[in-house]
Amino acid sequence: MKATAGDVCDHQELLTVKSAFSWCVDEDLLEMNNLISPKDYLATQKPHVRAPAAEKWNPAKPTIAFTMHVSRKPQDDGYTVIRRPEKKGFVDIQLDHSVTFESCSDTPRRKETQREPNHTKPKPKWKGEPSVKDRADGWEKLLKLKDRQSFLRNPRFLPLNSQQGGTSLIRPRTKGKAEPESKGAKKKSPAEEPIPVFLAKPSVVVFTDYSVGNIYETTLELKNVTSSSRHIRVIPPTTPYFSIGLGRFPGEGGVVAPGMSCKYTLRFAPDSLGDYKDFIVVETQAEGPFVVPIEAWRPPPILTLPRVLDCGYCLIGGVKFVEFLCQNVGLSTGTFCIIPKDEWPASNFRSLARTYFSEQPPFAVSPSLFVLEPGEATVVEVVFFPTTAEKSCQVFTVVCDNCQVKDISIEGEGQLIALELVSVSGGEEPPVVGEVHDLTAEHFIRFSPCNPHSVQQKKLVIRNNVHLELPFHWQIMKPNLHPLLPRESPDASHIQFHLATDEVFHVSPSTGILAPCQDQEYLLIFCPKEDYHSVCHLVLRDIPQLPPEPSDSSVLQPVQPGSKVTSVIIMEIEVKGSTEPYQILLEPYAIVIPGEIFICTPTSRQFKMWNHSKTFICFQWERINSSCHVIEVEPSSGRIEENECFDFSLTVTGGKAENIVTSLVCHIQHHHEPVTLAVEVSFKGPTVTLNVPSIDFGPIRPREQTQTTLFLTNTTQLEASWILERKHQDSQISVEPSRGLLPPLASCNVDVLFKPHSCQLFETELELTVENGTGCHLSVRADVQSSHVCLLNCTLSFPELYVGASATGTVTLFNQTLLPSQFSWLAELQGKQASLCSATFDPSSGTLGPKVSMEITVTFTAHTDLELTEVAAVCEVQGMNSPLVVGIVAKPKKLSVSYSVPGVW
Repeated sequence: MKATAGDVCDHQELLTVKSAFSWCVDEDLLEMNNLISPKDYLATQKPHVRAPAAEKWNPAKPTIAFTMHVSRKPQDDGYTVIRRPEKKGFVDIQLDHSVTFESCSDTPRRKETQREPNHTKPKPKWKGEPSVKDRADGWEKLLKLKDRQSFLRNPRFLPLNSQQGGTSLIRPRTKGKAEPESKGAKKKSPAEEPIPVFLAKPSVVVFTDYSVGNIYETTLELKNVTSSSRHIRVIPPTTPYFSIGLGRFPGEGGVVAPGMSCKYTLRFAPDSLGDYKDFIVVETQAEGPFVVPIEAWRPPPILTLPRVLDCGYCLIGGVKFVEFLCQNVGLSTGTFCIIPKDEWPASNFRSLARTYFSEQPPFAVSPSLFVLEPGEATVVEVVFFPTTAEKSCQVFTVVCDNCQVKDISIEGEGQLIALELVSVSGGEEPPVVGEVHDLTAEHFIRFSPCNPHSVQQKKLVIRNNVHLELPFHWQIMKPNLHPLLPRESPDASHIQFHLATDEVFHVSPSTGILAPCQDQEYLLIFCPKEDYHSVCHLVLRDIPQLPPEPSDSSVLQPVQPGSKVTSVIIMEIEVKGSTEPYQILLEPYAIVIPGEIFICTPTSRQFKMWNHSKTFICFQWERINSSCHVIEVEPSSGRIEENECFDFSLTVTGGKAENIVTSLVCHIQHHHEPVTLAVEVSFKGPTVTLNVPSIDFGPIRPREQTQTTLFLTNTTQLEASWILERKHQDSQISVEPSRGLLPPLASCNVDVLFKPHSCQLFETELELTVENGTGCHLSVRADVQSSHVCLLNCTLSFPELYVGASATGTVTLFNQTLLPSQFSWLAELQGKQASLCSATFDPSSGTLGPKVSMEITVTFTAHTDLELTEVAAVCEVQGMNSPLVVGIVAKPKKLSVSYSVPGVW
């Protein structure tokens, strides 16, 4: 028994449990205060144990091959729990240390061969062998000792990758047999990788949209992803820009159940728009804490402003404004400040942007402070005001409110005016000896003699040696003529500037812009009437005044953007020319056409023009194109060389019959008086006649239409355009067609329509007008009457009338006009007693001729014996506004029969 107990005591170290005290203590805090931490006396790795003693050979112990292939007893594979047998014998009892030893290891181990405790050499059974009862008591005490140490540990204090540790909710737990380790490097299995205890949502806390002065909040959720409840502690961020509030736990006591989450409020208070980084340390009951990163960044604004702003060239003393488009193509708003580079860095760039312009001579930039939203654009204006003829460059700094800084360079070059006269067609000619010339002109150009108003041209080429466009205009001035002795300087009082009013010399183009570093061609035009002498001034506009040269004692003054500009005479060219008159002759000088010619018939006559001038002439004949006549010369324009003649054709076309005496004018280019040709001619037009002198429509009713046909005849060999109309407009009469065109000796029909409105004696006159010819007049007459029929007897009486018996009577209708009239009797009688009788008329309708009477037979039947006095018969006449009414009077009697008997009295 003691030997067995001794063997058990040798396994005391294997029955120890790993302490969880180190997970509940802040070891870093203890080390900072020079205190002992659990890791100083507790091993963090798997506890070291003594190597087991060499197993003694036991012939009763089953071998490995027997256990694996023959034995039917349950075997310990490291995963399956084996129940203990109720009765334990000395041989059958096997100590299962998997709950205490193997489960405490950080990684699963292979199933090891059961190791027997160190046994001393067994004593023979005959030498003091304990009894069966003693052995049973010994094993019972040994199991009690083992039960004190073999208890189930809390899974929260065990690593998640241990066999009996807590289970992860996000990683599946696998079972498998361990493979033997190779002799080489050990391969790390997935079970040895660290398994998270808590999962942070979001895994990285990010703030992307913020501004200075505001506080932003977000929620950090820490979720327990293990199968056991856990304690947690959060260490706040290290920078003052982030802070964290108290946690909100799903239950009391600060414990987070499996699958549950606790939430923390994270606050961000930026003091600038720069980028921030920090982290939160989360400590749990795991071996090590995990970190939740915190980031704050804004998408930076991006400007399209180039690195180098080239202002180009500018005249000294001038001011040039150049605009550059600046757009924010980034995703956030930015405030920008443009300052000289030597003023940066500054504590507050708003104090630097006190003015609209940021100036660093010879440049100024505006605006110095601006704000751009995403996609918004502004115009950055650069002012360039050079004071010297050299290239200048200054560096400005663009500062953004998110602490980004960018340098831009502004370049420009100042220049002086430099023009030169390159060439003149025909060359320059100096004045002859003794000839008076202008005092200040630099160049002299002479034109050869020409006729008055003729044109001579010379081409001038002037070169602009400046890299700038120069606006110019030409001025023609009177010369300053004052004789000077040799080597005598002109007096300033003799130099005066007066514009020339003769307008003989012209320079084309007179205004424009000189292209930079290019040659400009000009045409100097001379159009004289006589001898002329002038000076052409080339004037440059908007030229800035040169700044004063700084002296040693002068104080540097700031350059004003609004510098004064003026016009400068940059070149003077003296010009001179003389003239001779033209000599022109017409042959013959007048054209007379005898007799009469028809209008619209062209007639031609020939004549000549001689040019006896020294130079060619250009002519232009006027054309007489009035509303009536056309007189023209062919060709109407052209050119006649020196001492030559030209043949012309005069064509006259008449439009109206009359006699014409006129003069045709020919303009000679640059000649002071035109040449005239006298013309005399007579014209005759067409004649149209009618076949009748007048029209009489006779009697006609109002609103009835009648017509007659006329014949028009053209008696001439010309086309006749005619119009037949009334002098005064009247809608009662119309002509169809009212106008037309008759060929020579042709005729046509014209319908005259008449539709009167009312009764009248109509008389009017139609006028036949022939365009540019002879017409006539036509009288029209009509007697407009309406129908008028009367009754010769207006009452019809029936003295002898019996009820139911018919009686006849007659009434007479008389037509009082010359127009036939249609009548119709109404079948129904009218009046209050019309229902008590009836009547028929024969004839009931018809037509009455002019001045004709007609008797109408009336058959009347009474249906009552009452006296009839309010009965009338109605007759309607076409064209009369009111009908004819016949009154019927009757006293019907009843039938009475009388009889007599002969012989009876």
